[in-house]
Amino acid sequence: MADEVFSESLAYNDVKRRAVASRSFRTKLPSSNSTSFTQNQTIVIRLPGNLAGQYYDFSSMYLKLKATATTACNLDRNGAYNFIQRLQISQAGSQICDINNYNTLVCAMMDHQASHGWKASSGANLLGLRGDSLSGVAIGAAGSRTFCLPMVCNPLANTTPHRLIPAFSLSDIEIRFTLNSNANAVQAAVATELSYTEVEMVCMMTELSPGAQAMVDQNTGGVYSILANSFMNSTATRVGENSITASLGFSVSSLERILVINRLNLSLNVQARYEQSRARSGLTQYSFLINSEIYPQRPVEVDDHGAEAWAELLISDHSLVDFQKASVINAGFTPVGTVFVGTSDLTGNAPNIAKAEPYVAGKPTGLSPGAAAAFDAAGAPATASSIGTFMIGCDFESMVANGKSHRIYSGVSTLASNVQFRGTYSGADAADASSLDFFAIYTIRMTLNTRGLGIYEVSV
Repeated sequence: MADEVFSESLAYNDVKRRAVASRSFRTKLPSSNSTSFTQNQTIVIRLPGNLAGQYYDFSSMYLKLKATATTACNLDRNGAYNFIQRLQISQAGSQICDINNYNTLVCAMMDHQASHGWKASSGANLLGLRGDSLSGVAIGAAGSRTFCLPMVCNPLANTTPHRLIPAFSLSDIEIRFTLNSNANAVQAAVATELSYTEVEMVCMMTELSPGAQAMVDQNTGGVYSILANSFMNSTATRVGENSITASLGFSVSSLERILVINRLNLSLNVQARYEQSRARSGLTQYSFLINSEIYPQRPVEVDDHGAEAWAELLISDHSLVDFQKASVINAGFTPVGTVFVGTSDLTGNAPNIAKAEPYVAGKPTGLSPGAAAAFDAAGAPATASSIGTFMIGCDFESMVANGKSHRIYSGVSTLASNVQFRGTYSGADAADASSLDFFAIYTIRMTLNTRGLGIYEVSV
């Protein structure tokens, strides 16, 4: 009888308990270095420290800004996130994270994890995304629009498990957003100039009562230790070689996965083209090397449909058997009536793309997202898309089932190691010059010792 238990439905004494005395409130923090910004400038937001008993909730935090264009233009496939080229977070001169090509990372993560429905609803309202297209919405000539960008893809927002960020460290947390160039931020028929005003960080704060904060401080001994996923970027170029071995410089104690993005140089730094058009560019197989050990042990083959590469990408996201996982890699659906007016068919019956698989597009020029206003007899859109969605990934964890453990992390240590990417290319598409972005996703530990320095110390 001792080994027998009741059903949870009969556990009448197991009920929710009231939380400790606290309150939540919303605050807005304006940029600290200017009120108006243009291309390549940096927006600085300072999150105040020395706030006794208060915490930042990065899952409820967003950057609000108004973008104004001098001529009509179209947002890229990641919407307003494409305004931001680099994200840096630091405190008292100590770096917490520095993510170059932040816009490209967010675009890839969003393509891999967002749904058509989210893009056409929440994504449309917040970021200017569209569920029916490979591009974002249009901003009219001399028009402006306000956007709200959730604070994603940074360690303060990716704590594992979720943790509030103490706001009582002895120094401000500084967040720096480096703005993209006009030519890359948006697509337009002619050169356009963008300006950004009314910039502010909207924060949801949690404040504990003095008694509750005293209990937390007693339980932690004044040391607040937080595990989080962070991101690191490395780049390489390929000018048409049949193979490439790129050293990535990722030196961390727990490397969880690497994402690889290939974009043709012809689609970059050109106002008329969409920057976030990703290309397969003739890739036929790839692998990673850590001190000459191959990951995975046999190279991943990439064919004209990309099934094996896609399977490995899903494994890196711990979602190979998650049949409810959303993705917009093969983007597009058939609008019913006017987009955003009335209803839309989200079933993907007739994708708004040049071919059924933009994921393996070899040489997408990034000129047009296509249009589904009319279709030919074969069911193809009247205006074909020239935007690709190719990306690959590799998993380096060994013991985390489905990536959901809050008790262990088990990435590969690359400290004092040489991490390399090896790719093989063939065919006509392989001759085109490309820029490659590699994003490492790894675990860091952030420690706030209120009995010691009183600022966040980061170990990788």
